[in-house]
Amino acid sequence: MGRGLCIFFLVTLLAGLPFNSAQGQEKWTVVTEELPPFNFVHDGEVRGFSTDILLRILHKNNIPISRKSIRLLPWPRAYKLARERAGAILYSTARTKEREELFKWVGPITDVTSVLIARKDRKINIHSLADLSPYIIGTIRDSVPDQFLRKNGIARKNLDGIACAVSNIKKLQSGRIDLLAFSVSSAWFLMKQMNIDRNGYDVVFTLNSNPLYYAFNAQTDNSLISALNATLQEMKKPDSTGKSIVEQIIDKYR
Repeated sequence: MGRGLCIFFLVTLLAGLPFNSAQGQEKWTVVTEELPPFNFVHDGEVRGFSTDILLRILHKNNIPISRKSIRLLPWPRAYKLARERAGAILYSTARTKEREELFKWVGPITDVTSVLIARKDRKINIHSLADLSPYIIGTIRDSVPDQFLRKNGIARKNLDGIACAVSNIKKLQSGRIDLLAFSVSSAWFLMKQMNIDRNGYDVVFTLNSNPLYYAFNAQTDNSLISALNATLQEMKKPDSTGKSIVEQIIDKYR
């Protein structure tokens, strides 16, 4: 028996789950959004290191999800679907206090830092949330930055919430919004894809940092969640090269 197969059997036994991990769940729906480098479409297929890690975890637990079956949706729609549909998996999802009881969680994958980005030529200085009142802030509806700003009392008139990150970057570029509330790594990645010089933009305020997870519909069996988490932890252990499987997958997208 190969070492990899031994690890798989051990992980499954420790989790107390039969090898047919998909037992009791015949249909899975995997949804994500355009959030590079975590998850994004390239050549008609969903890529990104969160995607590759998820597929590896699922396959090791006998859940045969294909890359082509993953649906890329606007975040508000994906978020609603994952909350309402049994067997739904949503990623990459920041695990926050407000979301804790809405899903069951596998992770963490990595951390995501949400920031406010402005054009340098605007010379906008933000020292606290109280400084935001003169500005229009572009957000993705129901994203962590959007939820954070609304929770902290930022007026609705200051928030321009839409479903598309690329559209928000274009609006920032053209001056239709003053600030972009988004993941800093995703913003720089998208700007590079859009041939926008990021040197013309500054991070003017950091909102928060949260761990990214795979969010499973709340009806998902607890024993399966335990098995998937155990598999992910095994994938985080360094191999003979000194790097874990997770690190090697992430390195492909740097």
